[in-house]
Amino acid sequence: MRFSFLTYNTLFNNAYLKLEKIIDQYHPDILCLQEVNTDIDNLKLIESKGYLLADYINSFIKFGKIYGIATFYNPQKFKFISSKTPKIDINPTEFFFSLFQILAGVNKPKSILKCDFIEKKTKKKLIVCNAHLIVLASNGVRINHLKKAFNTLNIDKNTPMIIGGDFNYLPYQRKKLEQTMKKYSLIEATKNIRETYRFALTKEKMNLKGIKKIILNILDKLLSKKMKNDYIFYRQLKLIKTEKINIDFSDHFPIISTFSFKKK
Repeated sequence: MRFSFLTYNTLFNNAYLKLEKIIDQYHPDILCLQEVNTDIDNLKLIESKGYLLADYINSFIKFGKIYGIATFYNPQKFKFISSKTPKIDINPTEFFFSLFQILAGVNKPKSILKCDFIEKKTKKKLIVCNAHLIVLASNGVRINHLKKAFNTLNIDKNTPMIIGGDFNYLPYQRKKLEQTMKKYSLIEATKNIRETYRFALTKEKMNLKGIKKIILNILDKLLSKKMKNDYIFYRQLKLIKTEKINIDFSDHFPIISTFSFKKK
């Protein structure tokens, strides 16, 4: 049985309000969304399209509203079982980066939400982790957060699993990310995707000024206007295909992968 998984950073809920076009065309079965306004009335908007909210967690406050990550699912294919958020303590090095984020006005801490599902037809369990990792930090810090999350969640390696989201991973130490995921038997579904984020769209849609605009301008020039922030990794599943949806509702592009459960 095939099913599809979509990850999308909605840029402070901007793209969330326009998801109907993506849903009508691609019909994803599981949606892992980041930077969503977690007001209950807002979260219920997707339910009108036949989805149910598995769970959400709050991450930060911006523009007087609370934003976080949310995971939705197609109740015709999946049954939601439970959810859990790993505890990730901050060490002295990470405290420095957290302080730098506050000074830069980018108050977006790491967030990881684990949801367990049962596929109704095959009765197989599926673990889904929705991730939005720290923005202003080293890749080493992000890797450390992933390791802490996996160890805290104590996930059985034989259970089918997907982790996707905005990793905010900068274009260096690529091998280290692959080695970390391999340790947990995870394979990248997004290897064929080279760009998932555009700096120009952030500046255009958010009308940024001051230090935020300066930082984006520097990164824009250093990285030739291209960056891969969003990833999907999986295990104990068969990957059918992965594609980037070329739509500019956000500064990120939505990424969708189609999977099937392996036959025993």
